[in-house]
Amino acid sequence: MRITVEYIGFLKIEGVKSGTVVEFPEGTRAADILDRFKLTGSYRKFIIPIVNGERSPQDRALKDCDRVFIYLPVGGG
Repeated sequence: MRITVEYIGFLKIEGVKSGTVVEFPEGTRAADILDRFKLTGSYRKFIIPIVNGERSPQDRALKDCDRVFIYLPVGGG
């Protein structure tokens, strides 16, 4: 199935520009996308997948033609 993967630049996903359509097997979850792009650091628990404009859990099953925005909130002071 084809999923559009979007993210903001500081995540630095190697080899995939934000907005790229990527092939994934049926049954892929948002967490599987994070695994594929090696987003496994201690910050992973803070990543919020936004699927088709809706905040979603990382275990959400995806469908063909979904758009997934990988959102990592940033804070500071």
